[in-house]
Amino acid sequence: MAPSAARANGESGSGPPTAFERFVLSACSPCIRETYPVTALAVPSGTLPALPAAAGRAAARPGEIAIDVVRAQQLGRRDWQSVALRVTLSVAPGTGSEKFRLGTGLLDGTEARALAQAVAEMVRLAAQPSENAPVESTDIDYHGGSLRVGVLRVRGDTVAYVQAGDLPTLMQRAVWEVPATLYLPVTNLPALAAALAQAAATIDKVRETR
Repeated sequence: MAPSAARANGESGSGPPTAFERFVLSACSPCIRETYPVTALAVPSGTLPALPAAAGRAAARPGEIAIDVVRAQQLGRRDWQSVALRVTLSVAPGTGSEKFRLGTGLLDGTEARALAQAVAEMVRLAAQPSENAPVESTDIDYHGGSLRVGVLRVRGDTVAYVQAGDLPTLMQRAVWEVPATLYLPVTNLPALAAALAQAAATIDKVRETR
């Protein structure tokens, strides 16, 4: 685990959003970086009738969510390390076309299990009918590092989403106004929750490996 002193400019609130990135930049040289692939989830195309047309066009593109665990450690000091969850979002403009990357989000390894548990809870909540009829939209999310995962309900339509990028910028906009958003049917949420739980277990194993 990376020491708490590994922060850009010596301040907890400056520089990159994750402790992993700050560790790589300021406390890991010479540095060994390793990638542990967990899974890649295919995301089918869908429709979002309750959202603006731009979001509908985005949802119509099939995509992929690639989940990896990454570790950095200083050469010669195997106890001096940091681990993170990496989520890469890709979409294909058309059937059979080559995928292109929407964005990549990082979340510190210490938060990975909380994310998996939050998405599992979203599965349960998404299956429940809305109890607040006058509410036009409800957004449930988990955010950290440069990653945001949530469920959005607008006028009876429910969709899950994953976003990657600068969180303060992402959260100042409506979900459908963020280009780096991959939409997925709520029926795909259990698979995403299972993949994130698998990633959290991988992080535990990687931390134990010296």
